[in-house]
Amino acid sequence: IIGGGLQGLATANALLDRGENVIILEKEADIGRATSFANAGMLTPSQSMPWNSPSDILKIISGLGKKDSPMILSPRAIPSLFFWGLKFLRNSTKKKFIEISKNGFELARYSSSLTKEIREKESFEYDHDDNGTLKVFHSQEALDRSVEITKILDPSLSINVMDSREVSLVEPALAPIVNQLVGGIHYLEDEIGDAYKFCKLLEDLVRSKGGRIFVNTDIKKILIHKGRVNGVITDRAILQTKRIVVAAGSWSHALLKQVGLRLPVRPVKGYSLTLDTAGLNNKPKLAVLDESTHTAVTPLGNRIRIAGTAEFTGFDDDIHPKRIVYLNEMLKAIYPKLYSQLDLEEGRLWYGFRPTSADGLPFLGKTKIEGLFVNSGQGHSGWTLAMGSASL
Repeated sequence: IIGGGLQGLATANALLDRGENVIILEKEADIGRATSFANAGMLTPSQSMPWNSPSDILKIISGLGKKDSPMILSPRAIPSLFFWGLKFLRNSTKKKFIEISKNGFELARYSSSLTKEIREKESFEYDHDDNGTLKVFHSQEALDRSVEITKILDPSLSINVMDSREVSLVEPALAPIVNQLVGGIHYLEDEIGDAYKFCKLLEDLVRSKGGRIFVNTDIKKILIHKGRVNGVITDRAILQTKRIVVAAGSWSHALLKQVGLRLPVRPVKGYSLTLDTAGLNNKPKLAVLDESTHTAVTPLGNRIRIAGTAEFTGFDDDIHPKRIVYLNEMLKAIYPKLYSQLDLEEGRLWYGFRPTSADGLPFLGKTKIEGLFVNSGQGHSGWTLAMGSASL
């Protein structure tokens, strides 16, 4: 298995349970240190919609060249995104959006059941909480649209639609901004949890089942002979194998391109800022999503994490100061009272490259090359979809 993040570790566990011998190859110095490390921490079947809705397309275009917008398109990245972007646009019609959202929801709900199953079976502790997520709205139109989409996904999905007063009763920490809101939706089936802690627990479980994990291992080439997998060349050795699963996130595209496969998965950069809340009173209880800014604020034990933004910038490692300011401003806008109590100098900034497919659904299973499999393209739902993707 190439990749030691959520998808690779979950895949390894699923294969070990089916009696396979498994080796994970990870290029970083530790597992789960790339895109899985400090994501929003939300497991949200309710938010399975892709990022190519008509309204999101407008946000992406309006963010062209900006650094303080929730969705950004870098002019420099346009050439590398051109053909992928055309497919992205072709899948942005209302009919396609609804169809893809339904499929994503089914996988997310299945995956969530497997996450709960392994948590209970193995007594996993990863700052998880199953009190649901709360999505807040600044306009009635946006609230009504989300209710409509939720009903389309599954009329039986457990939700509470609330006015602004009820929002502040469910999450008292939002009381200072309640007059700015028209209401909210409490998605009762959603959960939260620290994805990196989950990765470390999966790592221990994989090793206990006989799986081997090699870190600091750079993949140079997948070897193909007569249309079949024959091995993999790393910076350390040549490993012979008849079967490979590429679960390398956004880097899966480059690996598969070497063997003539064009995977329409591209990196979409996201950021998070994690702050210490130990000793503070009246801390938030629920994960909160602000619909207008694509921003998530998640309490994880004695920490709070604000995550958001979608940068269509390729593999750009630069961190523009405006991004830090933007996350701080979003936190201040949602929790002004909490914001005033936090030590902002101690905040830990992180970014990751979400592997985003052109239609919003992951690529799972066989390729046309015998013995070569893919598990990539989960986009902003990587944590939510991990266990289900691995099982499939």
